[in-house]
Amino acid sequence: MSRHGGFSEERTESLFGLFSGFIDGRDGKELFDTFKPKLDGLTPLEVLVMGERLLKAGYSVENIKKQVEKVFNIIIPALKEYEWTEPDKESAVCWLMEENRALAAHMDGMKGKIRELSSLEPSSVAYSSVYSSLKKDFRRLAEFEPHYLKTENVLFPFLEKHQYFEQPLKIIWSLDDDIRTVIKEVNSALDSADSLGIEEHVIIGRLFMLMMRMTYKENLVILPAAAECLSGAENTRMLSMFGEIGFAFVEPPACSSGSEEQAEYTGGLIKMGETGVLTVSQLVSMLNSLPVDITFVDENDQVRYFSSPKERFFTRSPAIIGRKVQNCHPPDSIDTVNRIVESFRSGSKSEAKFWINLRGRLLLISYYAVRDGKGHYMGTVEATQDITEIKELQGERRLLEWDQD
Repeated sequence: MSRHGGFSEERTESLFGLFSGFIDGRDGKELFDTFKPKLDGLTPLEVLVMGERLLKAGYSVENIKKQVEKVFNIIIPALKEYEWTEPDKESAVCWLMEENRALAAHMDGMKGKIRELSSLEPSSVAYSSVYSSLKKDFRRLAEFEPHYLKTENVLFPFLEKHQYFEQPLKIIWSLDDDIRTVIKEVNSALDSADSLGIEEHVIIGRLFMLMMRMTYKENLVILPAAAECLSGAENTRMLSMFGEIGFAFVEPPACSSGSEEQAEYTGGLIKMGETGVLTVSQLVSMLNSLPVDITFVDENDQVRYFSSPKERFFTRSPAIIGRKVQNCHPPDSIDTVNRIVESFRSGSKSEAKFWINLRGRLLLISYYAVRDGKGHYMGTVEATQDITEIKELQGERRLLEWDQD
C-alpha cells in the first residue's frame, strides 16, 4: 500500500524531537538541521503516534496547537510523497475525502467572490448582490458540521481500538472546535457589516486557514493512516454510522443500517444492542439519578415500571405495577389518555406534551411512543421534569465553565 512502510520507531522519535523542541522554545534552525534529514519517508501513522506521545509526555493540547502549523509545513513534502491506495466508495474513509473535496470547491468559489468584491464599488448594486451571495456561502459552512462530528464520534473511536492509539487526535478535535468558533464569528461579523473591511478580511483569512489546513491534515495524515489501520468490515460499519449522523456537501450514499441487534440479558449484563452494555444495578441507578419521573406502560396498557428519583412530582406506589394505565388517572382525563395511547399504537402520533404549575414549580409532562427497530408499538413512556430553572436559562454555559459559580 505504501512505498515507505507503515511505521518506523526512529522516524517517530525524530519527529517527536522536532515537535517537542519547538514547544520547548529551542532554536528553530538547529531543530530543522538536526531532525529534518531523519524524516525522509515519514508516514501518516508515524505522525499520529508522535502526537499521542506528545500528550503522554505532558504537553498540553494548547501548546501543541501553537506549533502544529510550523511542524506541519516541514513535513508536508514527505507526506505528499507517501503512496497509498485511496479506498473505494464502499469505504467510510472515501466519503470523508469526498466531503473534503466538496468543501475545497465551495471555498474556491468563495475566494472568487471575495476577489470580485475588491473590484467593485461598495455602494454599488453589484457589490451588494455579490456580498449577499458571499454571506450565504459563509453561512453554509456551518453545514459542514456533520463531517467533524463523524471524525470525532465514529472515526476516532474506531482508531482507538487499534494498538497504536489510546487517546489519538485530541489536537484535531480541539482544532475542529476552533473552526466551529470562527465560523460563528465570521457570520456574526458579516451580518453586522455592509462591506468587507480589514477586520472582516482578517477573520475570514483565519477561517480559510483553519478549514483548508484541516483538510490537509485529514487527507495527508488522518485518512491515509485510517485506511491502513481499519479493515473493510470496520469501514462498512462506520459508513452505516455515518448515515445516522449525515453527510456534508455531497450527495449521501446508500448506507445500510446493518442488522438490528436486540437487547439481551446474559451473564448478569444487559446488552443494549450496539449502544452499550450495563449491569442491572447500573441501569437502575442511572434511571433513578435522572431528575425525571419516568413511567413505562406496555403495549397492553399495563404499568410495568416507574423510576425513583430523589424528588418525586406525582405519587407512585409499587401497587400500580400491572395496573391498567386508565385506572391510574381521574375519570375526566381517561378519554384523553385513551386517545393519546391509541394515536401512538396506530402510528399517527409519537409524542404528546403538557405543562402545568404545581406547588410553585413549572412541570413538563411528556409522553412518547416506544417502538422496536421495525416500528412496532411496544408501549408508552411518560417523563415528567421540573423545567422552572430551565425556562429561565439565557446565553450559554459551556463545559469548561461548570465550576465557576
